[in-house]
Amino acid sequence: MHYATKHFHGRLRRAGALVLAVVMVFCAMTVVVPQAQAAVTKDQINNLKNQASTLSAQKAEIQAELNKLASSKDAALDEKILLEEKINVLRQEITVSEEAIQKYGEMIALKEEELAEAQEKEAQYYDKFCERVRSMEERGDISYWSVLFNASSFSDLLDRVSAIAEVVDYDNQIMDELAAARQAVADAKADLEENKAAEEETKANLTAQKADLEADQAQVEQLIAQINSQADIYEQKMHEVEEDSASVAKQISQAEATYAAQLEAQRKAEEAKKKAEAEAAAKKAAEEAAKKNQGSSSSSSSGGSSSSSGSSGSVGSGGYMWPLSGYTRVSSPFGYRNCPFHGRELHGGCDVPAPAGTPVMAAKSGVVIISTYGSSYGNYVTIAHSDGSRTLYAHMSSRAVSPGTSVSQGQVIGYVGSTGSSTGNHLHFELWLNSSSSSRVNPVAYCF
Repeated sequence: MHYATKHFHGRLRRAGALVLAVVMVFCAMTVVVPQAQAAVTKDQINNLKNQASTLSAQKAEIQAELNKLASSKDAALDEKILLEEKINVLRQEITVSEEAIQKYGEMIALKEEELAEAQEKEAQYYDKFCERVRSMEERGDISYWSVLFNASSFSDLLDRVSAIAEVVDYDNQIMDELAAARQAVADAKADLEENKAAEEETKANLTAQKADLEADQAQVEQLIAQINSQADIYEQKMHEVEEDSASVAKQISQAEATYAAQLEAQRKAEEAKKKAEAEAAAKKAAEEAAKKNQGSSSSSSSGGSSSSSGSSGSVGSGGYMWPLSGYTRVSSPFGYRNCPFHGRELHGGCDVPAPAGTPVMAAKSGVVIISTYGSSYGNYVTIAHSDGSRTLYAHMSSRAVSPGTSVSQGQVIGYVGSTGSSTGNHLHFELWLNSSSSSRVNPVAYCF
């Protein structure tokens, strides 16, 4: 301990004993350094940690199943599907980690503010402490005893005792304030270091998660190559895709009850829009007729007002838009085809090759009633439209909409991929005239 500090403490102890003997026990006052109000709470961080833990457990379960399948040569497609499920979980983990890093950044910024405030308080109290030490050094060896003994009367003695008590009280308060300020600095530094360490750990986890994602995606590509070399397995799985449509139809039927109100609201909105457009057109025609009757010489009223929009060229006679901009070649058309295992069977949609990541757009406005991952269709989305029809988009790498979302025509709902029972990047596109899979028709005829 510094000499001035020791000397100061010694004088305080002697003066304190004298005052306590003459008057009463004086209580030291403790200063509490205010803390900055944090916008980010520990509960938020803990919630993110719980989400990450749950996702990690799901990933471990899937990995265990992958390990069981590794020794089976004819289970390549099942392994691919499990890997895609793991990839979906990894993407969720990455999202949670990125959000946690953002929250840690906000927490660190707040803690740095708290530390700066605490250090400023410490500097203020230390200046007061040094000021008192200098004062005592300048005063020399004048003791509290000499002050008391030089009293001219008993009343003067009591006044001097009271004055000494106030000085001691003030000096003790300075010491308490300095100690509290230094403790606040230490606490703020500890909190800051803890948050920085947690942020670095989360960043390391994020790097590992992204590396895991890249490795799994590479493994999926290897499995696709393996599957392509096993035509018999591929044909069997393609048959399972068609059988899976019955299950999808059941899911759609169940979901429709939930979103029926949304569909009705959207239908009414479309009717109101058409009515408004018709009224606007009638009003415009009436205004033009009135101008002609008044003998206006204006030549600007050029007969038939065109109501065609910029999208008319991309919307077919059925009111449906082709879901892939710039990609119209169909590699596997709608209709019956011969299968070496099951004979003649129906391919309920059309397959359109396109590069991975190509945006998939809603063919018509409606409500998303299915957005999920299935072993056959991979990542797929089903949209219910106000006229009772349904469109289905399958094998996407990822989905951009959730069940219950209202989408407009041309809105991006996902991205081309090769998930599920697929061995190449393409979109499987289906059009149902109603909620039954038996109403599937060739979508090409309705989009061009």
